[in-house]
Amino acid sequence: MSTKLLTRLLTRNTVNHVSFMKFNTTRIKLKNEDILKKTIIPEPVSGMHQAAVLKSFNEPLVIENIEPVKVSNDNEVLIDVHYCALNGPDALLAKNNHTFEPALPNILGYEIAGKLVEVGGEAKKNGFKIGDKVVALNKTKFGGFKNQCIAEMSDIWKVQSSDKLLDSVCLLENYMTALIGLDKKANLQEDEMVLINVGLGGIGLAAVDIAVNVFRAQVIGVSASEEKAAMVRDKGAFASLKYDDKKLVKKIVEFADERDIEDVFDGPEGEKFKKMLDCFTKVYEEKYQTNMLRDDNFDVLVEHLSREGRMILAGFTAKNGKNGSEKKTDDDEDEKKNSFVPSGINLLKYKSIDFEAYREAGQDVLQYYDEGLIKPSYSLITGLYNINDALKCTTDMKCFGKVIIDLKHPDLETKQTSNN
Repeated sequence: MSTKLLTRLLTRNTVNHVSFMKFNTTRIKLKNEDILKKTIIPEPVSGMHQAAVLKSFNEPLVIENIEPVKVSNDNEVLIDVHYCALNGPDALLAKNNHTFEPALPNILGYEIAGKLVEVGGEAKKNGFKIGDKVVALNKTKFGGFKNQCIAEMSDIWKVQSSDKLLDSVCLLENYMTALIGLDKKANLQEDEMVLINVGLGGIGLAAVDIAVNVFRAQVIGVSASEEKAAMVRDKGAFASLKYDDKKLVKKIVEFADERDIEDVFDGPEGEKFKKMLDCFTKVYEEKYQTNMLRDDNFDVLVEHLSREGRMILAGFTAKNGKNGSEKKTDDDEDEKKNSFVPSGINLLKYKSIDFEAYREAGQDVLQYYDEGLIKPSYSLITGLYNINDALKCTTDMKCFGKVIIDLKHPDLETKQTSNN
């Protein structure tokens, strides 16, 4: 063998060996990173509570043993948490993409179901007692991803039995928001036309449930996929479509024709209706899709199409902002000037404006559920130790119904469900 050929072979083998070493080093490094990213579960400690703690933005939640909490004000209660929903705002807060920045470390989770283990003096006077089964909309204090958490009596409602806690934790935010919009803002009547932009589910699906099964309205549902459109049909919608601009316009025209409403998109009122419709359907554009994780962009608008009838639009709307399109451009500003801008329904603000109506909405929703008129939907249930799986499902917008964290069975494996 010539010296030149031998040198070439040795060089090639050396290069291959180095490449192999680099490849394996990379694989080992990636594997180690994956291991480090896995949730480390500490052993439970007697007298301590376990919680999923947000310690850094855009990082997995950390399971920790923490000191118990106690009631410090007369209007507070202490809830032994059975279930806590993981909602879109939780996912946005974990990435610091919500409308406010949470202090760190922080325990998220605000839609809670459980049992009262401590009751403040004022709460006792208002009929709450130890052992009551309750659901809470704890949007001022959070803390639901923990064995026990503090809530104010103004944000809790009694539940009839422990058997109903799982369904009940899916009710308050979605169904209260939908009910306030359809009842208070639109004064929805039986057999009226309602176009509901369901999007990925959540409040939109609750709105379909209430509009069809409580108000007996005629509903056209618009969803992000055929699979979700089928779930909307199961709720009783008159028609259910995967979003397609041309098909949607055609369906609205057909529906209006059945009510003897002609030229629905013509003239000044028709142009106004188009702009209103655009506010809702724009959420299907990529830059607006995270709007579907927000808790303040569900709105209800009413358009009088003619003397013969009106069309009610409800559902997710597109908003610029911290977690919508990240930066406002000149095009966005021009678009805003030429479009209809909805306000959105924010339960915290609504509570401060009309507290009695806020409380009544929660009670009505629970009554509708007890009477079998509505049925909440959840897509995934898992134990506290797997909360980062649930967080990813929510962040990636893969779940159509609620995502539930089981605090009583922290090692429960993740289960996809279809309880619609």
